Amino acid sequence: MSEEQKDSKPYEIEYRFVNDTFKKDYILARIAEAERAHFELMVDRLGEGHPEYDEWLEAVNSVIEEIDRLKYIYRQLGGSFGSEFINNG
Repeated sequence: MSEEQKDSKPYEIEYRFVNDTFKKDYILARIAEAERAHFELMVDRLGEGHPEYDEWLEAVNSVIEEIDRLKYIYRQLGGSFGSEFINNG
């Protein structure tokens, strides 16, 4: 067993067909999905007096945390947030 294999976790594998471009595109797609989820929550925004407000707010915060986590991963992969985002207006 190589030194590299000894240091890896049992759930990690070596990717042979998943390159850096695929990884970045995948993470960007996940960010876009999370942003859409956030937008949906904003469209269905609840007032503070609504009985389900706390659950709604928890969902919003959860989506924001997921977006932040994905952005961190994207940056770790060498991505930057600049020209790859084009307003589809």
